[in-house]
Amino acid sequence: KLIIWWSASHIGIPGNEAADEQAKRATRGESSEPHTLPSSLCNADNTLVTLPCSKSAIKQSFRSTIALESASIYQTSPRYARFKEIDPSFPSKQF
Repeated sequence: KLIIWWSASHIGIPGNEAADEQAKRATRGESSEPHTLPSSLCNADNTLVTLPCSKSAIKQSFRSTIALESASIYQTSPRYARFKEIDPSFPSKQF
C-alpha cells in the first residue's frame, strides 16, 4: 500500500532537508563525488557521464528556432508588407 503525505515545506523533515540541499547544490552546478554515484552515471575512468537533454527541452528549443526563422522569412516577403498596410497590428500573438 502506498501512502502519499503532503508536507508544507522542507523545514524540520530531515530527509526533505537533505534533498533540498542536494537540489540547491545541483542548480549551482556542483555534483557529488564520482565514487559516491551509481556506476551508470560514471565512465570507466570514474568521470561523470554527460546526461542527454530532455526530449521536451529539445522540442521547445526547436520550436523557438523555427518560429524565429519563419518570422524572419515572412517579414521579408511581399505579402508581409501588404498585410501590414491592411492590419498594422499584424502579427498578433492573440491567436
